[in-house]
Amino acid sequence: MQNGGKLGVGKNAVVNFKGRVWENEPQSSLTDESHNGEGIIGVGGMIRFLSTDTTRQFINGGYNAASRFGPGFPNLQIQNSNGVRLIGSTAKVRNELKLTSGLIYLDNNILVVGNEENAGKITGFDSARYIVTGNAPGTGILVRENVRAADNIVVFPIGSHAHQYTPAGIRTKSLSGDDFYVTVFDSVKRLATAGADLKEESVNKTWEIGKRFRPNQEEVEVILQHLVADEGAVFNAGRRFSYISRYTNGVWDIGPPLITPQIGYLSTGPLLLNSGLNERTLDGIMPTSTYYTKFVGKGDSGINQTKVWLSGYRINYQNVKVYWTTKPEVNNNYFVVQRRYSNQTDFINIDTVASKAQNGNSENFLNYEINDPNSYTGITYYRLMLVDFNGRETFSNVVPVGRMPGINQMLVWPNPSNGRFFVGIGTAASIKSIVIFNVLGQKLKEEPVNNRNIIEMYLPIPGTYIVGFVSPGGRIVESQKLLIKGYD
Repeated sequence: MQNGGKLGVGKNAVVNFKGRVWENEPQSSLTDESHNGEGIIGVGGMIRFLSTDTTRQFINGGYNAASRFGPGFPNLQIQNSNGVRLIGSTAKVRNELKLTSGLIYLDNNILVVGNEENAGKITGFDSARYIVTGNAPGTGILVRENVRAADNIVVFPIGSHAHQYTPAGIRTKSLSGDDFYVTVFDSVKRLATAGADLKEESVNKTWEIGKRFRPNQEEVEVILQHLVADEGAVFNAGRRFSYISRYTNGVWDIGPPLITPQIGYLSTGPLLLNSGLNERTLDGIMPTSTYYTKFVGKGDSGINQTKVWLSGYRINYQNVKVYWTTKPEVNNNYFVVQRRYSNQTDFINIDTVASKAQNGNSENFLNYEINDPNSYTGITYYRLMLVDFNGRETFSNVVPVGRMPGINQMLVWPNPSNGRFFVGIGTAASIKSIVIFNVLGQKLKEEPVNNRNIIEMYLPIPGTYIVGFVSPGGRIVESQKLLIKGYD
């Protein structure tokens, strides 16, 4: 089947496709009942892929995910036990993707679900009916368009290959829609995609998750579900202290809460008893793309068994938000927030916050935050000192918070970098995008600014690079040298 023009599939209509290949040319369209059969904003009918023999079917979707242009299926049903494979280009489903039988194989392609109004629907997914991303970083991406708070949990029913259903869920607190994408691959490495193997300490799965239009803004909850059979020996032994870890600043962080994984509920069928599920809330720290996996912490046998995770970010030139979550709190009296500027050698106490736990003990999630008036132009480090009712002290992890650029400044830090670095743009500077060149002048990547003042970026290969700041007119107004030195 080759769609080279316009194919109308109105509401309640069903097209049963039993052929081998369906191809949409980029200028073609799949219309619905709206605008007298010429539009693409209606309910539309169902195009069903089915096969009664052992034949796998193929889709060349013809859609451009970057420009959001091209043909999209109004509704698509997969009813082929041998599966359907994307080839050649991105495929788009505007309203509902219905999984009845078989898998969808993305290979190195993108599948987009959603439209200009909402995230669309994916129905019928479970451990036997889902989307296979492929087993390599950056391949096989599932995009959900216009995800917003009203959608509650938006599920990405994916797995790295057959019999490996490891889905993700996204719940955003934003009232405005944003595009999210997820892919997953086997293995966990010390440097996310390189370095020492961390299979035994993890669930042997790395999820890549991105947020398109407003990165590092708003609160987003990430939900990841793994297979119990994939748990490494170290992870399994300490699974009651498991957590979702985010790869940031060249390391895997510790994310709250530390807890036994729940039974997997990211399924339209029964609970998946062979799966473990963890959740984590990210407050303004989800970039356009980063990696996530799961590790386990250590059960404290020491004086303070409170589990705490600390983070922070710069709100503006004068203020930093420092926030943390606990579960549980054990005999905890209060927290002392400590700060150290990069030109200082010691931490100083800046605030004291009483425990919210009754008598210092709680099994529930407790959230805390403070505002630190901080206009320091370098890197600031924060940590917590936990003081129990016996006066004994323990300390949290240390988190760095970057500086804001001056009014006309453009900054790149840290420099040299281990791979993860930040670009800062002054509020008076009119910059459209950031471009990265190698020393030969070849452009390697370009990142839209989208009204951000601080942008997190990543370069995996050691070397010398040029960071260019591009004006709305397309001119590079400033460039800075960046050294990526890798890890020892």
